[in-house]
Amino acid sequence: MKFAVEEINNSTSLLPNVTLGYEIFDVCYKYNNIHPALDFLSRDRLINIQRSYINYIPKVIAVIGPDSSDAAIITGNIFNLFLIPQINYYAISSELSNLKLPSCFQTVPNHKKQKHVIVDILLRFNWTWIAILGSEDDYGQEGLLQLYDAASPEGICVAYQGLIPVKVAGREKEWNKEVSKIVENIAMSKVNVIVVFALDIIAIDFFQAVVDRDLPGKVWIASETWSVAKSIYSLPNSHRLGVVVGIAMKNVEIPGFTEYLVHLVNHSTVEPMKVAKENCNQNCDSCLKVTLSELLGPPERRVIFNVYSAVYAVAYALHEVLGCNHTHCNMRMVYPWQVTNSLKQVNFSLLNNSLNFDQYGDSQAGFDIVFWNWTGRRPFVKVGSYSNVGSLRIQPELITWHTENNTVPPSVCSKKCLFGQEMKPKGSHKCCFICADCAKGTFLNEDGICTNCGADQWSPERSITCFNKTRIILDWNGNAAIVLITVTLVGMLLTLVIVVAFAHQIQSPVVKAAGGKMCFFMLAALGLAFLCTFSFIGEPSSIKCILRHPTINTALTVCFSYIAVKSFQIVCIFKMAAKLPKTYDYWVKKNGQYVCVVLLTSIQLFISCLWVFWKPPGVSTTNLDQDKLLLECNEASSVMNILEFAYNSLLSLLCFTFSYVGKGIPKNYSEAKCITFAMLIYFMVCISFFTANLIDVGHYITTINAMLALVSLFGIMGGYFFPKCYVILWRPEFNTTQYFQTAIQAYTRRKSTMSSR
Repeated sequence: MKFAVEEINNSTSLLPNVTLGYEIFDVCYKYNNIHPALDFLSRDRLINIQRSYINYIPKVIAVIGPDSSDAAIITGNIFNLFLIPQINYYAISSELSNLKLPSCFQTVPNHKKQKHVIVDILLRFNWTWIAILGSEDDYGQEGLLQLYDAASPEGICVAYQGLIPVKVAGREKEWNKEVSKIVENIAMSKVNVIVVFALDIIAIDFFQAVVDRDLPGKVWIASETWSVAKSIYSLPNSHRLGVVVGIAMKNVEIPGFTEYLVHLVNHSTVEPMKVAKENCNQNCDSCLKVTLSELLGPPERRVIFNVYSAVYAVAYALHEVLGCNHTHCNMRMVYPWQVTNSLKQVNFSLLNNSLNFDQYGDSQAGFDIVFWNWTGRRPFVKVGSYSNVGSLRIQPELITWHTENNTVPPSVCSKKCLFGQEMKPKGSHKCCFICADCAKGTFLNEDGICTNCGADQWSPERSITCFNKTRIILDWNGNAAIVLITVTLVGMLLTLVIVVAFAHQIQSPVVKAAGGKMCFFMLAALGLAFLCTFSFIGEPSSIKCILRHPTINTALTVCFSYIAVKSFQIVCIFKMAAKLPKTYDYWVKKNGQYVCVVLLTSIQLFISCLWVFWKPPGVSTTNLDQDKLLLECNEASSVMNILEFAYNSLLSLLCFTFSYVGKGIPKNYSEAKCITFAMLIYFMVCISFFTANLIDVGHYITTINAMLALVSLFGIMGGYFFPKCYVILWRPEFNTTQYFQTAIQAYTRRKSTMSSR
């Protein structure tokens, strides 16, 4: 402070022609604050009681210090009554950064900034399982509580927190017991990182006890009060502490100060021992034996700039109050509150470091991150820096971690889960958990919870995402689809050939015997059914599902109805017309065959419409494998589908019955063998269809259903139309009126012969 005052007094630009004075008090660690505080407030050793102290002129216009937080809080509240500015250079309590103390200013970072830098260090090295210790004073307790509150939101868990007792003469046994308990709790908590907020005079006894009790492999994070304490560093076997990383005030070299201090000590005419005995109220022989090297030691050097900048802040504030320019100042009475108001506005640069105060009186000062080097020539090595939240810069490679390959030691309750593992809580701390693999069909979502995949998705174990299942369908490019397309096209081509052949021979006996124009309705139904088999190919949809069995079954009903009615009509002609002539005439006049075909088909059409509009067939999915999804129509097991098959089976049975009854009629008209062949094929198709759908045939089910539909269509075509086409195309001699009449006459003679017998 003296150096700064003399430097300002010798300046021609700052406070020109104004001389600053100073008075220095030393409280020697113990709290002797009231005496100097009252002395600063007094005038001629008196403090007059006044109604207003706006115009009160105390002994001083500003106070630098004191050095401890407890003392600074006491004096700050006293000076605040008079708005005397107090600039703290070492006290970092957050209570001083209070709008209720507008006259308090800090050139040192406060507890809030210190907790942020510690949290950033913990996060930087992924240390989420820590212990916090604080000394049994305001500084230690405040630091402990603030770090605890700041750590939790960042996912850092405090496994243990404790207070370091002050070692008092006569109570060493109790002190040792408490320290042993702290060390035991740290060991039991299995933390590797311990943060300590304590004054160096309290911490030194604690760390000596820690060294004696052997607590290896730990990382100690030191608060700024002991981060560069040579007294702790020099303890016997202190290297057994392990790794010490400290938060230290920034070290700014002041040009000329070292030389000034050396000259001051060597040429001092004051006898410190004599002065102390006359003025001090405490026995502090160790304070009076401080050497020059100790004055320039690491802790003191880091505080020097804070004091230096505090004095300059007062000077700049006073410069503004006095309205100074580069040559002179307006000499007038200055009140402390004026200096306080001016300090809130100061903004200057000092040795390339800017200084200003925010609304809480805090400056923008930052920290250095230091590492305790047990083997090098420099005990405290700067490894990083910190200015504001999120601005941590640190070089881990400069730190000796005392581990294999010099890797950063972990300090976690539970190791980080692997990809695809869910963290399940273990105990009360959120940092403690059990890693459980996400099962098949689940994935780890953004919240870290195993969640089921969608119905059309899959995932292996320990997956962080779901994959779309391979959709198994009867693909247009597949071999099975190509075969089906080929067979279907052949069926449609044959249908067209039959239509052409029948149209060309529409007046021929064979076509008339087959039903004449009614055959074209049956062929149209077959063509529609063949066309609908394309709906089995490609990705199924509601429309395709309707075009499958409901449409094909209805088309088959048209065929079966016609065959049944025609078979019945032929039986009537040859066996019943003579017995019931009127009934037969009525049947012919009223077009009974057409009416019956329409009625029989309408029943099936009603069932299909009821199916489509009540509970239409849709697309269903079946898991073939964890990564495969079968898409198929769900009509196979439908009650309506079973009802349609049952109805067609009944019609087939009628066809079979009528063809069997008419087996004795002329062979030109008898179609018993052909119809029996077609109906047997259909019965086999029905049995095969339901068997395939009852047993698990996997992704072949669609192909099987399509093939069975084609087989039933070819069965009707082959059993009913192929024999007639054979006669039309290759045996035209059988397709004559004379041939048919000859067959009828032969049937009549045979019947007459049998009757006469």
